[in-house]
Amino acid sequence: MEIEYTICQIQSGQFSLAAKTHRQRGGNPRLRITRASQIITWELMNLVDGDPETLVGSPRQNHVDAYLLLDVLEIGWNQLLQPVGFADDALRLPPTNSAGTERPGGVPVRMVLPVHRYQIDTCEAFVMQAPSFRAVGHDPILHLDLETTPPSIYGQEMIEIHFGIQADFQITGTYDGSQSYAVVTMNEATYATIYDDVQNLLTSR
Repeated sequence: MEIEYTICQIQSGQFSLAAKTHRQRGGNPRLRITRASQIITWELMNLVDGDPETLVGSPRQNHVDAYLLLDVLEIGWNQLLQPVGFADDALRLPPTNSAGTERPGGVPVRMVLPVHRYQIDTCEAFVMQAPSFRAVGHDPILHLDLETTPPSIYGQEMIEIHFGIQADFQITGTYDGSQSYAVVTMNEATYATIYDDVQNLLTSR
């Protein structure tokens, strides 16, 4: 599925290691969702940009984020993998509201609607840009919310769905693959719950 923007940012020592791609900057970020042995896997592909940055000021927050324009998601909704289970309200954790926060040097976030948080199974990032690395996230939490795009990119603010994964990321070594990507896994019930929440956002427009 076509998405708008993906970024993986991991701090290691005094450096911030990142990989990203934005459709409006000539990239082709994609989301692929598959099922195997009752495990749902999200692959965020084509992370083609990024350079290490020396940290100045406050430490960066480790994260993996994917942004989908709401209008585009609505058109491509039927492309997504259908859940086989049912949503479970017990899996919906209270959301956090990141309005007014930003990474150092980044673009301010304008929150439209924080939805929920969800405990997921794994999150890993594989980045080939020098210095290449593989990062494994421990105790990952997926955040779902609605935000606005920066008006400088589109000429106006547009609504997008944000999937943000926070975790205790650790660099486990270098990575010698041919492309950079991130992988997230979760069980069927968690996927069904997230799917249900996104569908409710689309139908409530």
